[in-house]
Amino acid sequence: MRRDMKILVATLTLAGVWAGGSRVAEALASMETFRVTDVQIRGLRYLPREEAMALLAVDAKASVWTDLDAHAEGLRAHTLVKSVHIERLMPGTLLVEVVERRPVALVPTPTLEPVDAEGVRLPIDPARHRLDLPVLEVSELPAEGARLLPERARRLAAEVGRLQEADTAFLQRVSEVHWDEDGMVVARWSAPRVDFLLRPGTVPRRLREGFAVLSDALLREPGTVPTLVDLRYADQVVVRRSPPLETDNAR
Repeated sequence: MRRDMKILVATLTLAGVWAGGSRVAEALASMETFRVTDVQIRGLRYLPREEAMALLAVDAKASVWTDLDAHAEGLRAHTLVKSVHIERLMPGTLLVEVVERRPVALVPTPTLEPVDAEGVRLPIDPARHRLDLPVLEVSELPAEGARLLPERARRLAAEVGRLQEADTAFLQRVSEVHWDEDGMVVARWSAPRVDFLLRPGTVPRRLREGFAVLSDALLREPGTVPTLVDLRYADQVVVRRSPPLETDNAR
C-alpha cells in the first residue's frame, strides 16, 4: 500500500480511536507511517532548543500517537517553562507550543538574578541576554536553593509585572523598585532621577497623569529638579522638588 493511502486509511480510523479505546491507539502508534520525523518548537527565547528537545525525550521510535503528556511532562518541570501544549501534525510532526516565564526584574542574591512576576528565580544570564530590567531592593534574600523569593519580595515582583503590563515605556525608565515604610511602591527613574510613589495596583491612567505632570514641571522650572511624583491620591498628583541647582554665575 502506498504511503499516502496508508495515511488516508489511518486517518479514516480516527473515529475508532475514540470508540475503540487503547487497542486502536496502540495499533496506530505501531505504524511506521506515524513515526515522529520532525519536532517544531515555538515560543523559546531563553531555553535552548537542544535542552528542550532533551526534556521532551522524543526518540527514534516515538510515534505521534504516543502519550503527548508524557513528552510534555519533563519540559513543564523546567523552571523557565510556564506551560506546554503539544499538537499532532499528520503524519509525523509534533508541534510544541511553549510559554516561557518572562523576567520582569533583577534581584541581588547577591549577584543580579532575573525573576518573573510570580517571584520565581529564573536561570537566565542577564549579561548574555542583555536584560534591561529594574532592580528589586529587598530586605530578605531567598534561601539557598529556593525556587521562589520570600513572600514580601514576591509581592514586589508582582507589582513590577503589573507596571510592565500597564505601561512598558514607564517601566523602561525605572532602575530600582522597593517598598516604602507605609507599604507603598517606590519606582525610581534613572534619568531624570525621580521617585514615583505608587499605591499597589496603580492603573495605567495614573501613570500617564504622573508622567504628564512631571513633564510640565520640568518645562515650567528647568532650574529645579523634581525628586518625587506622588500618585497615592486619586484626585491629585503631588510633585516635590530639590533645592535649585547652583550655577557658575550664582556662586
